[in-house]
Amino acid sequence: MDFLSRLLGGTGTERQSTSNNPQQRLARFKRVYDHIQQTYQRDPILANPLAAESIRTSFQRLTTILQDEARAPAPHLCLSFAASTQIYTTISRYGSTAQHEPIIKGAVDIFAALLDSEEEEFIANERFAHALMIFIDRTSGSGNLYVGEDTEGEIVELLFGIAAKIRLQPEILPVWFRKREPPRQRKVSDKGVKSNDFVGVTSKADFPLCYQLIDHVHHEGRIGDFARTGLLYIFESASKSPELEQWIVESDLPTLMASGLGALYSQLSRKLSILHPPDELPIILILSDYKEQRTPLDAENLFSTHCQGHLETFLSYLTFWQDVLEHCRSLDVRQTLLDHLQVLFLQQLLYPSMLESSDVDGGSSVAVLTYLKRILDSLDHVEMVNLILQYLLALPEQTRPRSPRAVSRRTSLLLLTQPEDEEDRPNPALFNLVDLLQSSVTSANPQTVISALKLATVVLGKNHPYAIDTLLQTIPAQAGEILRTHGALDAEMEAYMNLAEDIGGGTGIDEAYEGHLKDTMRLIESHVCSTNKLALNGLGIPSAPTIPSTGNREVHPHFIRPGDAFLAHLLSILEAFFTNNIEVNLALTETLINLLSCPQLRLEGFTSIDPSNYQFSAADSEQIDPSEPEPLQRIRQFRRRPTWSPSSTPLLLSKLQILQSQIRILRTQIQDFHEQVLSRKQAFRLHSEISDAIANAPLPSSRISQEISTHRRSQDRQTPLRSAAIPQRIYSRNPSRSQSPRGRAPTSSPGSSAAQERKKSVLSQYAPGLDNLSPSRSRVRSGEPPSRRAHSTQQQVETLLPQSLLTDVIEAANTEVLTRRIRFPLQSLEAVNDQIDGSSVSISEDSELEILSPVRRNDSVVDATGVGIRKASLSHILTNVVILQEFVLEVVAIMQVRASMFGEVRFA
Repeated sequence: MDFLSRLLGGTGTERQSTSNNPQQRLARFKRVYDHIQQTYQRDPILANPLAAESIRTSFQRLTTILQDEARAPAPHLCLSFAASTQIYTTISRYGSTAQHEPIIKGAVDIFAALLDSEEEEFIANERFAHALMIFIDRTSGSGNLYVGEDTEGEIVELLFGIAAKIRLQPEILPVWFRKREPPRQRKVSDKGVKSNDFVGVTSKADFPLCYQLIDHVHHEGRIGDFARTGLLYIFESASKSPELEQWIVESDLPTLMASGLGALYSQLSRKLSILHPPDELPIILILSDYKEQRTPLDAENLFSTHCQGHLETFLSYLTFWQDVLEHCRSLDVRQTLLDHLQVLFLQQLLYPSMLESSDVDGGSSVAVLTYLKRILDSLDHVEMVNLILQYLLALPEQTRPRSPRAVSRRTSLLLLTQPEDEEDRPNPALFNLVDLLQSSVTSANPQTVISALKLATVVLGKNHPYAIDTLLQTIPAQAGEILRTHGALDAEMEAYMNLAEDIGGGTGIDEAYEGHLKDTMRLIESHVCSTNKLALNGLGIPSAPTIPSTGNREVHPHFIRPGDAFLAHLLSILEAFFTNNIEVNLALTETLINLLSCPQLRLEGFTSIDPSNYQFSAADSEQIDPSEPEPLQRIRQFRRRPTWSPSSTPLLLSKLQILQSQIRILRTQIQDFHEQVLSRKQAFRLHSEISDAIANAPLPSSRISQEISTHRRSQDRQTPLRSAAIPQRIYSRNPSRSQSPRGRAPTSSPGSSAAQERKKSVLSQYAPGLDNLSPSRSRVRSGEPPSRRAHSTQQQVETLLPQSLLTDVIEAANTEVLTRRIRFPLQSLEAVNDQIDGSSVSISEDSELEILSPVRRNDSVVDATGVGIRKASLSHILTNVVILQEFVLEVVAIMQVRASMFGEVRFA
């Protein structure tokens, strides 16, 4: 035992001294290297598995020795030996011919260890660069079956490291990039027809590192991330090397990038359905007639894993284009990339797909509109957005400064992609994005309308300057026009607030309005046209340079031209609000809110009264005392609340009043219609509270399920009819507050005491004795803070609310009574009263409530005026009523925030 102990101890001491002794470490390094050479001489193709395993182990030992030496103090004899004998050439040759992944991985590790050592400057060695790129080209090229994803990821990470060092040390660029011969001019026929598949000169031998990165930019995960970031560094280095800049302009690199983007777009489905999966419907869609829609048989669902994967891959590569243009400081390179993006992607793929889309085939228009929306939503780069919208909207092309070689490159590109027949050339002047949107918003397919409205929202909000005099026809506002008054704003807001209260009841309006004020302020502050209006001028504070986010399209104060076609389409959709698809109404209201959030759009005539139409009574004029100081008289004068004639009612307000009259008809003819609306608002609120409690549960899901099961079993034994009481709680006549179905939950204090009692009733089912923890409304109003401990305990109790309660809420809010259908358009209130002799009709008495007498023409149901009849369930109508009330509150919030931020009204 003593002998073995001494032997083992001696061996450990020898190993430690060997790793620290430079001479002994070098001797061990040479022995391993000689063993590798001898093994390959005996078996060059490594047919014997033992020989392959021996080489793999030897590669691993070399890597370990190099890594140990990098951590050890000088001298580094192994690195000097590796540099003098050029072992990287041998490693490159053996690793590339092995056809054995472990050996390839071992060779990658050796190259990485050599690059990490800065003493011998392998990164600046031309022979090292040549050997490494030959190895990578033979092992990581297309069709190589011997390299797995992990090994390929390490190879790309190695390339990324080289690109990062080139970015930090521009002087080593000539080692990895060298223009070996002048570019050969591509032959073009007299007609300008291209003779092969791509434009530009392929020069892989000049810059193999760049081509390797290009081959991997389409990958997902770490491979794609490393490749894209490495290529970004290459383009960033172009501004520091005129030779590299010229090479990129004249090479096929921009062509490969544009072709790759087009290939990813071509993989997207030509027909698309945006219907939500039946088992993943939001509650707002469950409480409607949403399930009646059917997906076209040959259309792919947007929410499928396959479609989402392809779409995310395409958008990530599009974002990579944006990052390249952002990092590239060379004007010629940027313009060359944009030229290829326009010709090879916009003209040959994106615009033809827009031109060929149809609403008849059930999905191609939806697909194109959805893809365009996602493209514009993901882009922020000025030049890319300007190029895309300028082309799709058929706007005059802006002249950009170009060098002679960039001009020559663009001319060659246009000649090589010119079609033989002039009529086949795409021409957005004949059919552009505005035409597509105009036709799509009038479609009979709700999915097409939804997709068009979502795209229009992006254009009107994020890219508003491009919508002026294209999607929207406007009239410039004169500088000296009279502003609205403070009193007029109060009268207008009061009119809208009264309308909102009449539509959905006054319960919870204040809390919901406070939430909309916060959302509206963020929306207006982030609007592209708010930058100049919110600038701090005259305070001596240096402002940040204005980013030309809209190119040269400056937006001035303007009105929407009367009779504008697109606005007319929006208001036409608004007129059928109660029978519209729920998502159509959500998209419509979002479009209108984004339109109203532009600070350069004047609201007079659309949402506000034109000052020339103000009417004041004699009593208002008598309140101004001539003996008072003139400033005080002017203040009183501008605080007067005017009235207006019906013909002067703002356009949006008049449309909303029509919807208000329809609600009054329904309220007259349907028992408890007002209470049903309040109950629907409460259902949204209760569902939100339960969902938040479950999502924020501090306990593991398994423990929550166990606790839930225990509570449910005990309650089932004590109260067999517990579930029957849930509808009574949901349809409480005094719900606490409205819950915005658009996700804008109020953040203010709790609601009424009746609502608190209902909430405690729910909690008491699962935690008896804790129903006294909720703070009263009087304490909240007086400013006394509630008990933090009680609030925390209540939150913990709420996490135990069972998931099945969500189902109970949905089922109770969608009972058989609410599935009865109502026909539109409705008759006037007087006609209905004459028809039923003043008696009220209960919806529970008939399977279908008819509030008009239809006649049949050619087997289609129409009314006496020829207007088509629309049907919707009462549940569907109730949900739309809640959405309409929230929209009206948003409009009021927009008017108030704009007036306070931009001084749109006069106070004196």
